[in-house]
Formats: sequence, C-alpha cells, structure tokens
Amino acid sequence: MIAPVLNHELASVSHRVRQSTVLIQGPAGELGSGVIWDVSGLIITNAHVVTQRIASVTLANGQRLTAHRIGYSKQLDLAALKVEAAGLQAADIGDASDLRVGQMVVAVGNPEGHVGATSLGIVAAKPPIPRWVQADIALAPGYSGGPLATLAGEVVGINTLITEGRGYAIPSALVQRFLNCQQEQPYLGITAQPSSESATWTVTQVEIDSPAARAGLVASDQILGINGRLFRQPSDLPDWLDCLVPDQTLALHVSQSRQLVVCTLTVGRPPVQEQAA
Repeated sequence: MIAPVLNHELASVSHRVRQSTVLIQGPAGELGSGVIWDVSGLIITNAHVVTQRIASVTLANGQRLTAHRIGYSKQLDLAALKVEAAGLQAADIGDASDLRVGQMVVAVGNPEGHVGATSLGIVAAKPPIPRWVQADIALAPGYSGGPLATLAGEVVGINTLITEGRGYAIPSALVQRFLNCQQEQPYLGITAQPSSESATWTVTQVEIDSPAARAGLVASDQILGINGRLFRQPSDLPDWLDCLVPDQTLALHVSQSRQLVVCTLTVGRPPVQEQAA
C-alpha cells in the first residue's frame, strides 16, 4: 500500500505537470500531447504528432489555441510549436542525466482523448548514448509528445515511443540541442559509411583543418566506438551524432593502419561560408 504522504505527493506532482501539458489535435483529428517549454508560447512535441504546419492546442484550462509549427526534425522526432497566449504555465525543466536507475517518474498525456492521464513508473536504464531515457511505465498512443517528469515535478524528457512494454523519452538536453540547432550546429568534418559486416564506420573523407583532422583522423580509419564503449549496432554512431553540441570533447576509438588508437576530438561549429558580393 502506498503511504498516504506519498499518495498525496503523487497527486500533487501529477496536477503540477498537467498544467504545462497540452492536448494537440491535427487536421485529420489525430491526437497527441505537448509540453509548454516556456511562457513565450513555445511548445515541444514529437514530429510524428504534428505532421502539418498548423495544429490545434488545448491547454489544461480548456482554452483552445491555434499553433504554428516553427521547428521540425524527423530524425530526432521533435517539433516546436508557437502559440499566442498570456498566462501560460511553463514546465520546470530538469536534467535527465541526473536520473538514477530505479527512480520513480511520471508521464502525463492524452491517450485516446483522456485528457491529462497520468502513469507512474521507474527509470529502467541509462543508456551510454544519451539518446533516450528508458522507463518501465505504462504508456499508450496519445502520450507521445507529453512530459516524463520526476516526483519533484521536473520535466526530464518527451515521451516518444513504446517498445516491448518499455517507454522511451527524448531527454531534455537533446530537446535543448534541437532548439539551439540553428545557431549551434555541431561539426566534425568527416564523411563515414557503415560497415556491412560489423557495427563500425569507415571514414571516407576528412575535411582540411576540421575537428576530425585536428584529432588525427584520416580516410580509411574505422571508428569502433566513443568514450570507452564500442558500437554494438550501426545506429550507435548516428545516435551519438544526434546528441552532440559544440565544444564537447569525445574520445573516438579508431582502427588506424591496423593499430587501435584513441583520437580526442573537440566538436566544432560549421565554418562560415563567404558569399560573393
């Protein structure tokens, strides 16, 4: 039996998180969820929730607004919407990297039109690649785009998919990376192709004076892993790339001329392209 104090706290945090959770309805009637990211009217949801540029958003108080899509990444499955309204209650954003395995979390969403539904679970795993927060939590279609929050009410992720009974949420840091991407695009300066026989990637081109070149990478190198962990599947490298930010330092594990070496690479920014007058 859940102690009365904990029961009260769960109800309280659920109410708090619901105030910054919205119902999103697409032009064809499809339903999903979203999070009020700041009081300016910025709302974060999944890209698969808002496939069109305009959607209808219903706030926790029942107010219905028209939202315009201002950011979209099919690769990250994230989208940013903008609404015009006063008195919005923004989510309290936390850091998913502070989560511990076994820590209790709550998800809020709108499954099958049940507005403000709440589910309770625990953090199941912290993958080495900060692409997902994995939680043992009961989710259903309609939770997509809604918040995953701690019992302190801090939103640490955007619920995105369910696989084998486990929920996957995009961590808050990756959401911020998505929002900053226009000004803060990460840049490595390499082109690579996945191996057909293993999870490694072969470098096919290194740009002159790029972060990769300064780290000592050359064409024909094989990238085996990052930060002490070898790739287990070909998608591991793209997952890492999704999470990078400029000035971040990586230890790349590389097979170079049949020798295993570690190349320290500092993520850069794309070079400025000069335009002709």
